Amino acid sequence: MTLTRFASARLLVPTLAVTAGLAAAAPAQGAGCIQFYAECLVRASDLDTWWQRSAAGIDCYLDTVACLRRAYT
Repeated sequence: MTLTRFASARLLVPTLAVTAGLAAAAPAQGAGCIQFYAECLVRASDLDTWWQRSAAGIDCYLDTVACLRRAYT
């Protein structure tokens, strides 16, 4: 189980770095949203059960979408 979480983190970090790079051209608020998303996912990955991690990940996603909507409108 730990190996699976480690493999996921190895793929997640480069993906988030690329996403943050793409958001750099966006307004500062938009870049902050992407940074918040990355930090939120890291916190979510530390939770105990799969259900807790999944629910926290969904919350991170929804909060990030709301943040990006506010940044671009």
